[in-house]
Amino acid sequence: MKIYKVGKDFEYIRKYGPVMKSILIINEKKKIENVNRDTIRKAFQEAAL
Repeated sequence: MKIYKVGKDFEYIRKYGPVMKSILIINEKKKIENVNRDTIRKAFQEAAL
């Protein structure tokens, strides 16, 4: 998993397109745009299964 931050990270643009806020990418397949504690916790649980 990797969290890309807008204005700081730019390598995500080629793969996922431009975004206006931080995103979380799971296994380079699933994109989560609403990044907060709950979504990060759920994403880790899903990735662990």
